[in-house]
Amino acid sequence: MKKTAAFTFFSLLLTITILSCVDAERKKSNFPNDLNNTNWIIQEGGLVTIDGDTTYRLSKRIDTALIFNFYAVDFLDEERFKSYDSWECGNDCFTKIFGRYYFTKADQIEMQIDSIARSGTCEAPTEVFTISKVMSFNMVKNGDQLLLIRK
Repeated sequence: MKKTAAFTFFSLLLTITILSCVDAERKKSNFPNDLNNTNWIIQEGGLVTIDGDTTYRLSKRIDTALIFNFYAVDFLDEERFKSYDSWECGNDCFTKIFGRYYFTKADQIEMQIDSIARSGTCEAPTEVFTISKVMSFNMVKNGDQLLLIRK
């Protein structure tokens, strides 16, 4: 009985360790991360969502003081991103998408949606995905612009 319990415990421990290593290995890549700590206005494509557009045209966000209506995506650090919208008076429904991203190749990125929050007139409980929704994109850089094309 003790041998069976010990075997089960060590098997479980080994499985957790292997899965942890696979996840850590996936997040670590040798590809340069030019997105780290950058903020972008989405010129075309809307919010970055699992059922969103096939192409997102991004421009670096410098200042939003004179922009009243926009979609944006912020790459918060080496792993996390947030996509959100901002509206002037009259449209008081705001959505934020939270997730993680990592490079699969130098010009390819995978984004995982972890949660969606809604506030204002469309307020609802935050939708949390226990299994992240996954999107894959090819990236094309053109000067200060970035094109994300869904694979």
